[in-house]
Amino acid sequence: MNADAKKRYKDIEFPFTCPISNRTFETPQGLSCYVTKTLKTNHEEYYDVYINHRDNTCFFCGSKGKFISISKGYRNLCESVECVKKSFNSHSVQGFMYRNMCSKEEAERFFKLENERQLNKRLKTQSELRRVDTLWDKKRSRNCKEFWIEKGHSEAEAVLKSKEVMNDIHSKTSIKLKANPEKYASKYPTKKEYYLSKGFNEKEAAQKISEIQNRFSLKKCIEKYGKEDGEVVFVKRQEKWQQSLVDNGNVKGGYSKISQVLFYQILEQYNKRDINNVFFWTKNREYFLKKDSYIYLYDFCDIKKKKIIEYNGDQYHANPKIYEKNDTPHPYHKDKNWTAEKIWEKDASKIELAKSSGFEVLTIWDSEYRKNPQQTIEKCIKFINE
Repeated sequence: MNADAKKRYKDIEFPFTCPISNRTFETPQGLSCYVTKTLKTNHEEYYDVYINHRDNTCFFCGSKGKFISISKGYRNLCESVECVKKSFNSHSVQGFMYRNMCSKEEAERFFKLENERQLNKRLKTQSELRRVDTLWDKKRSRNCKEFWIEKGHSEAEAVLKSKEVMNDIHSKTSIKLKANPEKYASKYPTKKEYYLSKGFNEKEAAQKISEIQNRFSLKKCIEKYGKEDGEVVFVKRQEKWQQSLVDNGNVKGGYSKISQVLFYQILEQYNKRDINNVFFWTKNREYFLKKDSYIYLYDFCDIKKKKIIEYNGDQYHANPKIYEKNDTPHPYHKDKNWTAEKIWEKDASKIELAKSSGFEVLTIWDSEYRKNPQQTIEKCIKFINE
């Protein structure tokens, strides 16, 4: 880069005396006509030999510049598109170098000062705009209804437009995260990688995640809103959370029809207000707890009384009164070696998680309910009311 080039587009000094004929010319036009008609010589060749009054190299690449005229000589830019673009790029170090014909160090200093000046000007202007119009930021954001209202849409149309934008953003973000989950795990405080990247060990990371997951609880809702309102807030939040997981396909569950018969019989014993605290599949969906990346769904849950009833099919859950530990009773499990012992271990982990979360758990076997429905109902109601 030729930082020493001089930007001189002015004509040569007139009057000019031709070295060939010693003829003097007062204007560029007179000299141009003389070279063309009398000497019958190419202007560029004549300039190179007899005038050459300023630097003829390109400021950026150092190659020969573009010839302008016999009186002005060469432009300090060549004809390449790249060099011409650099000269027009006003907001760049190279642009500052070209306009001011200065070194790179000087241009960087000018560039920094100009950036600061423009930033201060924008901040001052934007602060004033925000003071005058409190919705100024929202009117500039495509994911806000105010942006679309400003474009002439009705409020209803604007709400739909802003939702479309947000859905598109979420969709693209989701695709990006799912395509490379390990890459982005360290960016979320609900992932252990986030804390490991900050220097915590595995145990400390698990503790941090546990603290986050326990920020929202029935106890904290009651402390914040009072007993009555706190319970309502907690229930609504739980319903919304569970429904979002179901809608997004993150929770898939199943149930036996006979278990729902039992649960509705139990529900008859509840007053109208407390019904909203009860979760099972055909009413509010099943309640669930999450441990690490695994989600456990519970068949019947009263979140206010902290009671859970698990309705176990004898075959699917390997009733220990019927099956030995090495039996494989589950008819559809993808692991053909899914033994009764493994089923018991999984169910024990599920119950242990519920207990560690403050719930009491009662297990009802399918054969138990079918054999004596009324006695089973009374057993469940007694458990819930204890």
